[in-house]
Amino acid sequence: MKVKSTKYNRGVNKNKNKNRKTKKVVAKANKVNPVLKKEVRKDGITEYTVKKIMTDKQIKNKIGRYFPEKHYTVILREDADVYSQDENGERELLISFRKKILTDALCKVGIQCLKKAAMKKHDNRGAAAGTLKMSLLPGYANDFSKHKRLNHYRISGYWSKKDGMFVNNSLGNSSMSNIIGYFDKPDRNIKVNAPPCRETAFTSQQVDKWKRVIPLIQEIDKQFKKLIPDRHKAQLKRARQTPKFQIKDTSFSTVTINYNWRTALHTDAGDLPQGFGNLVVLQEGEYSGGYTGFPQYGVCVDVRHGDFLGMDVHKFHCNTEIKSSSKDYTRLSLVCYLREKMIRCKNLQD
Repeated sequence: MKVKSTKYNRGVNKNKNKNRKTKKVVAKANKVNPVLKKEVRKDGITEYTVKKIMTDKQIKNKIGRYFPEKHYTVILREDADVYSQDENGERELLISFRKKILTDALCKVGIQCLKKAAMKKHDNRGAAAGTLKMSLLPGYANDFSKHKRLNHYRISGYWSKKDGMFVNNSLGNSSMSNIIGYFDKPDRNIKVNAPPCRETAFTSQQVDKWKRVIPLIQEIDKQFKKLIPDRHKAQLKRARQTPKFQIKDTSFSTVTINYNWRTALHTDAGDLPQGFGNLVVLQEGEYSGGYTGFPQYGVCVDVRHGDFLGMDVHKFHCNTEIKSSSKDYTRLSLVCYLREKMIRCKNLQD
């Protein structure tokens, strides 16, 4: 466990060369310490209770933006549980982090089967993909003068470069992120009578790889059940109501897979509110950074190869910068969850 301290600079820098003018150094205020309580429990797990260091208005104004590592007072690198506490003293689980949970064999299969699929770029990741950039937009929609913009990270449509007609297609920056399992939205390629729920392209088209990664997803679910049993129970009950769209023997319907992707500030839309997000990282090569942070609470987590992070994905979160330490590296993150609107397909017939 590492708690970072902040140095306080005072006074004026004195230069040995008297012919040069000295520059005043502006004193930086100490970061607000979010930690209300820290203790090591009998089971050996460090438990934190933290408060907000940003108001709800302040954090909402940062949607789609990035936070640097220096923003965080606490960086978790060992087993820990973190609870947020509101102004009324009510506590709620924010983070449950455990090191080296997954076996190397499961991690290897995950990389073999999912790395290539995660590299596929998509432009529908919303605020998580960050502020719109010409270089990150698809070529057919990278002219800012032809956008109908919703906000700084998404457009609602654009005027075609080919014929000048308006195209009603909401999109944002492209990112190497994909989904596997099942989804609670129609396939956009089916124009008429598309079912409201479906298999993802990966699950339907790469059947062998899908079957091989199911044990990995099941192991993630076991950790979810062990560490956060109340949330798991509620989520599993809901998942069982749509068995056609339930990942076998888990409380999940869907897994988002991300390749070397630094997300901007966002919350996960469409997840079951009573559930929880479950994140693991599979790694090749060496890199630094990529911490999963909750900037409103000043806490981030250095999730590494085989680690497990249970997280409240309905709270604002993002990643710090990822820096390569070797020529080639892979940070493949998997986020397992249950889609809230999957219940609409409870009685969907084959």
